[in-house]
Amino acid sequence: MIASTKVTEQAENRWAKIVERFRAACVLYKEGDESESRRIIKEELPALIRSWIKLLPSSLKNDAKADLRDMFNREQSIVDQGIRLRNVYRDTLIRQIIPQVEEQVAAKYREIYSNEQRRQILAHQDGAARSQPWLQAAASESQLNRKSETETIAIDDVSSIIDAVQRSNSEDLAMSVLPLKEIVGSISNAQVSDLIEQR
Repeated sequence: MIASTKVTEQAENRWAKIVERFRAACVLYKEGDESESRRIIKEELPALIRSWIKLLPSSLKNDAKADLRDMFNREQSIVDQGIRLRNVYRDTLIRQIIPQVEEQVAAKYREIYSNEQRRQILAHQDGAARSQPWLQAAASESQLNRKSETETIAIDDVSSIIDAVQRSNSEDLAMSVLPLKEIVGSISNAQVSDLIEQR
């Protein structure tokens, strides 16, 4: 914004709101919500800009247009950087981190499942077979139809279920933990171009 001691706190606050709403419009547009992005630009921003200009001293009003143009360019650039940074993080999550974590979780569940099966077999062999509510509940559901192409997985096939989840949800999980709005919000004047170029 215009650097001047003549600018009031109210004008500064109005400017911050303009930046916030324009950034939100940019993020929404990049994420595919063009109608909401357009609504902000056509309905919210004009009124905010008019009220901001009214709060400026007359000697600074002529610079307002240049300030707005610079801010628009800067915010669009920040959102573009945010998208590139998110893509770098997402690819790292999908290719490296998520598979490792999921494999550790899968191994633990396989171990638990295997131990429970052994315990049930031993209990049955000893003539003290007990009811198996956890297994009966699973069996009552019969099968879990997970459309992993043509694959149908039985609900008590824990190993295959976890493998299918690993194949199908890594990208969704990566996107859910990397919301563009938060990434863009964290990029202020920091230069992320070096990190992106290392990719």
